[in-house]
Amino acid sequence: MARGKGKRTSTLALLGWATFTLLLGLGAGLMLGQQGCDRRQAPAKREAPSPEPRKPEKKSAEPKAKPGSEVAKPQSEEPVRPLPRLALVIDDLGYMQPELVTRLCSLPVPFSVAVLPYQEFTRDSADIAYRLGKEVMLHLPMEPIGYPGPGRDPGPNAILYNLPEPEVRRRVRMALDGIPHRVGVNNHMGSRITPDRLRMGWVLQELKARKLFFVDSRTEKDSVAYDVAEQLGIPAVQRKVFLDDDKAFPEMEKQWDRALKLAEKDGSVLIIGHIYPETVEALEKLVPRSKGLVRFVKAGDLAK
Repeated sequence: MARGKGKRTSTLALLGWATFTLLLGLGAGLMLGQQGCDRRQAPAKREAPSPEPRKPEKKSAEPKAKPGSEVAKPQSEEPVRPLPRLALVIDDLGYMQPELVTRLCSLPVPFSVAVLPYQEFTRDSADIAYRLGKEVMLHLPMEPIGYPGPGRDPGPNAILYNLPEPEVRRRVRMALDGIPHRVGVNNHMGSRITPDRLRMGWVLQELKARKLFFVDSRTEKDSVAYDVAEQLGIPAVQRKVFLDDDKAFPEMEKQWDRALKLAEKDGSVLIIGHIYPETVEALEKLVPRSKGLVRFVKAGDLAK
């Protein structure tokens, strides 16, 4: 019995060892097989990402020119100085033939004409001047110093020193009504009236009622007409130069040049001439050569 029991024990030990060896082999085989599969199923390498498109390079800003460099800065233009203004007034239209008036008013610049009332060609002269684009004024007759001496008659229905106020006002209104297209007034003669504040007040109040401007012809150095007009709030201007006291061309040229210098100095000037054939001929020479030196305007443009 003891020998049989020992034999069974040896057999069981051998079987256990064999089983252990088998299991160990199976385990090793499984491990080796798994490693082979892993090597066969290794993932393919990823493709490198395609490079992003290159953005265009920005040009670097050009360096600013330093002060004093060769790049010159644009110079600012100097303001253009306006031309001085010259207002030309031609007196005494009304008694001269319309042909001379037409010739005068054909000058291609703005200017003013002063028309005498009660003359043969009063209305014709005013109409011609207006049609040709000139400014029309009443040339109001007034008493001069020395009236009624030779050469001192101002004409019919003039403003006389000894007239009462109602008659002065009536004569002013009547003269105004006789001149078509008139927008202003200047005095014809009048050295006895223009220094008198009272009588000039009567005259100028009638002008104010019709919203007219006034030109003081300055036939008398002591005239107060301009001052009274200012006090009444009437647009007014004063003569500075007489063109044709002497009708010789060299003398008129001298007075014209004087007017140009005054315009340059003061910014504006008003010059008065007369409807003489010699004056018209002189203006046909003097006006064209003065363009670019002055700006021709009407008397009303200077009245303020």
